[in-house]
Amino acid sequence: MKYAGTDVLKLMTQAKNYNNYLVNYCLDKINKDSKIILDFGAGLGTFSELLAQRGFLVNCIEPDEELAEIIKKKGLTLVESIDSYPDNSIENIVSFNVFEHIEEDQIALKQIQKKLKPGGIFFLFVPADSKLYSSFDKKLGHFRRYDLDNLLEMVRKCNFTIKDYEYFDSLGYILAFIYKIINHRGTISAFSILLFDKIIFPISILSDKVFNKKFGKNIVMILSKEAIDE
Repeated sequence: MKYAGTDVLKLMTQAKNYNNYLVNYCLDKINKDSKIILDFGAGLGTFSELLAQRGFLVNCIEPDEELAEIIKKKGLTLVESIDSYPDNSIENIVSFNVFEHIEEDQIALKQIQKKLKPGGIFFLFVPADSKLYSSFDKKLGHFRRYDLDNLLEMVRKCNFTIKDYEYFDSLGYILAFIYKIINHRGTISAFSILLFDKIIFPISILSDKVFNKKFGKNIVMILSKEAIDE
């Protein structure tokens, strides 16, 4: 499976504030009693690396061969498939901007639910709002952006317990709407990434609080599953 957005992933490694904030945000939500995390769709290993720097043992799943080689060169553990794990065995699973790339996303969610340990946590981070779908999404091979109601319905069908959910990056939502209108080439520059990371995103953190996370460029869901009756 060849990933279309490698260049964008490389650009996003420069978004130091954004990446670190998102990793810390994730760590507030998962089970910290376990030091093992499965990164489902690890890409370049950007988030995996940051998690590892914080003392976690991170196992990466990445189907793209080029990206998988980069992950291995970083010294991270690469796992061939989630099917390598027994059912009900994984304490923490994280996924950052991955499911929009998966055509059969409900099947992938069911796989994760099957492997997740009862009481374990699945941290799901996806792009929000189908109305924002743009040339950029298309260029990156996104099948969709997620409307909250539809996503809630799908995770319930997959037998997840929804512990929490909220929108993320309200200012980014506004910029994504403007981007859709004015940029029909689906391009993004290193300068725009740095501008977002250094100036816009810190303001967006504050605006999330002002707007009480009622809208945002992304949706975060904290999912679990019920304990198995003995």
